[in-house]
Amino acid sequence: MSRLRVLLLPLAVALSALAALAFWLATTPAAADDVYTCGKASGEEAIDACTRAIDSGQYGDRQLAALFNNRCSEWNGKHDSDKALADCSQAIGLDPNYALAFFNHGNAYFAKGQYDRSIEDYDQSIRLNPNYAHAFNNRGNAFGNIGQRDRAIADYSQAIRLNPKHADAFYNRGSAYDAEGDHDSAIEDYNQAIRLKPNRADMFYNRGIAYKSKGQYDHAIEDYSEAIRLNPNYASAFNNRGNIYNAKCEFDRAIEDFNQAIRLDPGHFDAFNNRGAAYNAKGEYDYAIEDLNQVVRLNPNYAMAFYNRGISWERKNDPQRALADFRKFSELAPSDPDGQKAIERITKTVSGL
Repeated sequence: MSRLRVLLLPLAVALSALAALAFWLATTPAAADDVYTCGKASGEEAIDACTRAIDSGQYGDRQLAALFNNRCSEWNGKHDSDKALADCSQAIGLDPNYALAFFNHGNAYFAKGQYDRSIEDYDQSIRLNPNYAHAFNNRGNAFGNIGQRDRAIADYSQAIRLNPKHADAFYNRGSAYDAEGDHDSAIEDYNQAIRLKPNRADMFYNRGIAYKSKGQYDHAIEDYSEAIRLNPNYASAFNNRGNIYNAKCEFDRAIEDFNQAIRLDPGHFDAFNNRGAAYNAKGEYDYAIEDLNQVVRLNPNYAMAFYNRGISWERKNDPQRALADFRKFSELAPSDPDGQKAIERITKTVSGL
């Protein structure tokens, strides 16, 4: 999610050189320092400087708007969306033609999950600045989150036209293509994003997902491995690489990856489920049941855990427990035919006893 501040040096509000000089002559050195820090620093240092500058009483409406916008951006960075909304609303009230303030206001709504309202703000930002690539990118994210992927792709494409080096727009469009099942287009976009930002673990991770969807397991493993190299604490990358090893019937390597995913994230129920499936494949049903019990504790509505545990019980010749788990699976995933097939299979076994 892009968030932008104005570098307030010497006031990023399009003052003419003469007006800027007159402005700086009219302010105290301390106030000027706060303006600089508000625009240049980050976190609490920037927030404190912005606050001092706002409270100094030395600035006009457009200058105050820039100060409020920068503080809004910092609140967004600290995930304090309510304070961000308050500050960006102040900025917009002081300068209704301030595209950047609408952009950051939209980012705050996006963070709160209010995507329709964020889109309204991005719309206004784009009306005020039709060449604003970041606004198109972020509006694309909002459209994607409300299921309007075609509009999301259109916005990412416009962001790329405006800024052909916009790595996030390539990455986001790739994710949208992948969700649409267009894995080749997704990979092309991920390739471009990686060329622009070669140290982003998440880009390799998502390209790995696209390769996995195409059945190109070795490419997927390479990408997950690179994601792990860039971020050794990337639990989901270990989990996904483990899934590929499972698919390649390399169960010991899969279990090693699931072990690491669980060490990094003890609540990673996908990794417990997948390790359980690997243990099933190895015939180690007691270990599988332990893992699948943990999945159910972590997420009682995780359907596949019941199916996989049903397989464990079935192979341990415990048809009653297997039947109970397969029935629970069918209850949670009624559209999956495997559940009913398993129930019929176990029912025949029980009736033949």
